[in-house]
Amino acid sequence: MIQVGDMVGFEFRGEKHLAIITEDLGKGYPYGRFTGLVVGSDGDLIPLSEDEIILLSSRLQVDQWERHGTIKKIMDKRSKNDRTI
Repeated sequence: MIQVGDMVGFEFRGEKHLAIITEDLGKGYPYGRFTGLVVGSDGDLIPLSEDEIILLSSRLQVDQWERHGTIKKIMDKRSKNDRTI
């Protein structure tokens, strides 16, 4: 169960992001039930639904989420460069 203060991961436009849940509006809000503070942003708060976020309950899970996003970016750049050669 996701609660205020939890770290979550989500994908947006093909990129992986981290957020800290700042608000839970309850079950009556199917989309945007949660409000998240995007980690590494200028204080951007975004609506998140339960089905698009992954609860990251340990530092290891957070590290793996960030590493997977970094690897994906590298692979995307490499495949983009391969197409231009």
